[in-house]
Amino acid sequence: MQLLQLHYFLTVAKTQHMSQAALVLNISQSSLSKTIARLEDELGVSLFDRKGKKIFLNSYGIFFAKEAERALRILEEAHESLQEMAGIEEDRVSISVMSSTILPSVFKSFYERRPNVRIYQSILPDAVAKERLISGEIELSVSNTPITAPDIEWLPILKERLDLIVPKNHRLAQFDEIDLLEAKNERFIGYKSGVESMSIYEQCCLNVGFKPNIVFEGTEMSIVLQLVNEGQGISFYPQYSFLGNQLTNTKIIRLKNNDCFQMVGFAWIKRRKYSYVAKQFRHHMIQSFTDINNKNQRTITS
Repeated sequence: MQLLQLHYFLTVAKTQHMSQAALVLNISQSSLSKTIARLEDELGVSLFDRKGKKIFLNSYGIFFAKEAERALRILEEAHESLQEMAGIEEDRVSISVMSSTILPSVFKSFYERRPNVRIYQSILPDAVAKERLISGEIELSVSNTPITAPDIEWLPILKERLDLIVPKNHRLAQFDEIDLLEAKNERFIGYKSGVESMSIYEQCCLNVGFKPNIVFEGTEMSIVLQLVNEGQGISFYPQYSFLGNQLTNTKIIRLKNNDCFQMVGFAWIKRRKYSYVAKQFRHHMIQSFTDINNKNQRTITS
């Protein structure tokens, strides 16, 4: 039995479709089918029940999938332990982030300490980031909504202020600061990460006493803000958004409401054995965001 066979088997078990699994693995369907057939021959039992193009794990397959995952996890932990024993450190770390002006300087300061580390950064919907954390494809996720599961640690760190953003020709654009209640009759362009039952934006409005008229709700912040730039409504603007300079047809207005904010936090798998570099990177990210949050709080109270 080969490790490759186990990897192929678990991919088929997850997709429940031979052709889809072949696409994920970037191999031909016939080659995948032969590999699974050889594995079943070696084990002496069928692992799948087949119904048309769909295949399902049978009782043997369910048992073997659990044991295969456990075996691969043990081998992965042994590999990491050997690296530590030999003084070898992994030179890569993968992270999913939200779009934020904070990140370039945080990455830069990490590179100053560890210039040979390669960071793989992506911006993923929270639901996808959660899946990739669990699968081990990424080591850390940064988001403005909690990513939770029994095996996931979620640590909120940074309180990020939410402002209001409106088109320049909007009636509210004459103000530099308003109470959110003054926008209760406006058309809102909403943003939602895709996992929470109610968006932070909607909750902010409900907190001050009205249900917003959300005419569009998207999961991509750049599209939401561009729609405001095109004059299609108003929205909330995160304090550290990248996009402010590109929105030439908008004005950002401070809100007097202290409860209009979002918490930025970090998610990772609790009991996974991470490489030394991944743990150092996570510590650096958390400490950097903590320092920024503390600086913000000192500014507010001074």
